[in-house]
Amino acid sequence: MELREFAERVLFATNLEDKLRAPDVLTDERLKVHSQSEGRTPNIYLFNPLAEGRIAGGRAFNPTRHQAQLVEDLEGLPQFLGRQDDIVLVKRRPAVEFLSRLKQAGFALPELVEAAAMGGLRERKLGSLRPWAWGPDSVELLGPLFGQVTGEARTREQRFNPGLAELYSKAWSAALLRKFLERAEKTGPDLLCGTQEVGVAVNTLAEALEIIASIRGRGHRKIVVKEAVGAAGGNALRLFEPELLENQRRWLAHALEQGRPLVVEPWLERELDFSVQLEMTAGGLKLCGYTGLLNDARGQFQGNWAEAHHHQRIPSKVIARFEVAAEVSGILLAHYAGIFGLLEEELRRREFVGALGIDAFVYKDAAGSLRLKPVVEINPRYTMGRVTVELMKQTCQGGCGWFRLVSRARLRAEGVADFPAYARLLEERHPFQLAGEPAPKIRAGALCLNDPARAQACLAVFQVTGAGG
Repeated sequence: MELREFAERVLFATNLEDKLRAPDVLTDERLKVHSQSEGRTPNIYLFNPLAEGRIAGGRAFNPTRHQAQLVEDLEGLPQFLGRQDDIVLVKRRPAVEFLSRLKQAGFALPELVEAAAMGGLRERKLGSLRPWAWGPDSVELLGPLFGQVTGEARTREQRFNPGLAELYSKAWSAALLRKFLERAEKTGPDLLCGTQEVGVAVNTLAEALEIIASIRGRGHRKIVVKEAVGAAGGNALRLFEPELLENQRRWLAHALEQGRPLVVEPWLERELDFSVQLEMTAGGLKLCGYTGLLNDARGQFQGNWAEAHHHQRIPSKVIARFEVAAEVSGILLAHYAGIFGLLEEELRRREFVGALGIDAFVYKDAAGSLRLKPVVEINPRYTMGRVTVELMKQTCQGGCGWFRLVSRARLRAEGVADFPAYARLLEERHPFQLAGEPAPKIRAGALCLNDPARAQACLAVFQVTGAGG
């Protein structure tokens, strides 16, 4: 059934609170959800966040049950990246009641096409293909549509090749940071990490042991070893003991014997994480915005936040950590301008186009001084930070937005049984408010971005605070 048929069954009540609590049926004219694009040639979006696993493990890569559930839960997130004329491929269309709720919040709904029925797209002209990440999985799935693309002239090899696969490596990110630090000019207070805090790539156990000894010889007792390609916070080994344990040695040896390069670096005591969201276009590298980054103790993603001026400024919470805050913003923006220049050179050389994000953090060094590691890793793909930037376009001026992934552990902590119950709790605690004319935007409140009734492992939530009318 097409979305037009779904839309004809949905009706809004006239009162906003009633709409948010009990969406009903609505005419296609008011909902304006189209079964096919009626404007420009549509772009195709696809959520494939496990591309790095496929790159690292090849066809042998097999996601865990939890990973598969996360992908299913969040597969609709690309609808916040595109426009109403675009198409998002999904395994299963969301319920019409859930879609109507998003529409009431002011979000334009794209066309949602189930992957099992994507054969019909071979008869249509397409603007561009925009998976979450280009990798073997997205090339395989979207390959049949390459001939329908009219908005970009890129071959299969240009979309993904060994040179582009290298961009996913933490070793590549570390090399770019090292190159920048070696060139960086000191223009004020010394705020950046040094080259000794940059990760070193190793391919053999002997190399790994040598680098570990070298780092500890400089006074860093704690070390982290990461697989060069892998999910943030996952596939990592923390060496916090005074001496290398036998099981840690076996972990290192096994990874390297399997042909998985490692990156060894000092463990730094993080104070605050943030990210930079970028887009590489034919005209060059474009800044989309800065977002705060919420990670757990193991470095695994929990959420993002964005301030009112996120599109051009580093978060004020980051700047405020430094004692010389009045000078810090301009200094760090100048440093990032240098990083962007280096990054653009690399991306042009590899003919990369598309979204990417840089993770960074502020940390406290051994002397107690705060410093910035401006590049922790570079993700050559869409990120949750980019989703946050796009969500912020639907908020009132002056607001702060929080994007969070709510797990079942969070449900237990809140004392609720399931995701629908948690959604009801959000409605009670953070009632949804719109303001402004002629196109109202989010003034305050929380909104579920995937259907709580269908969520298995995760619920994506966007909350707005502090916005003016």
